[in-house]
Amino acid sequence: MTDAALAAARRDLSRAYAGGAPGVFVSGLVWLVAGSVWQLHGTMAAFAALFVGGMAIHPLGLLIGRLFFPAPKATVGKPLETLAVEATIPLFVGVLIAWVLLVRAPDLAIPVFAAIVGARYFLFRTMYGDIAYWALGGAFLLIAAPTLFGFAWPVNIAFLIGGVELIFAASILRRWRRRT
Repeated sequence: MTDAALAAARRDLSRAYAGGAPGVFVSGLVWLVAGSVWQLHGTMAAFAALFVGGMAIHPLGLLIGRLFFPAPKATVGKPLETLAVEATIPLFVGVLIAWVLLVRAPDLAIPVFAAIVGARYFLFRTMYGDIAYWALGGAFLLIAAPTLFGFAWPVNIAFLIGGVELIFAASILRRWRRRT
């Protein structure tokens, strides 16, 4: 793919999905709900909230995008749409790994899942052309990694992740608006 074709594909995808900001916003809300569930009902219930909420991120993000940021749909068959679908496969592998950890090492399940989601965000830089996704992925890893090595944050990491995502959703939306 030439640089010009990549730039056009990024503009197309970014225009269709408001730079990805609605999805990041919904994901942040899902993490906050999971954090609340974690506090009230424990790790297993929080993981279930992440799983069910995670399945709702794309459709709810699309709905928010269509309602508040009307744009044409992305052109079908673009290479970046394929990358978006392919990026979902490692996410499913991450859910499987986190699910196994939920039984074998419950304290690691959600931090591992957060790290996997964060790693996935690095691909969004290529898809949307916004370096903020590298920073978002890095923030996820900076929150999750210490927890994997036994560091205890003052609040559960689902709250930290959710808060970071809401901040980044606002930033990504501002950046997207400046580009359009």
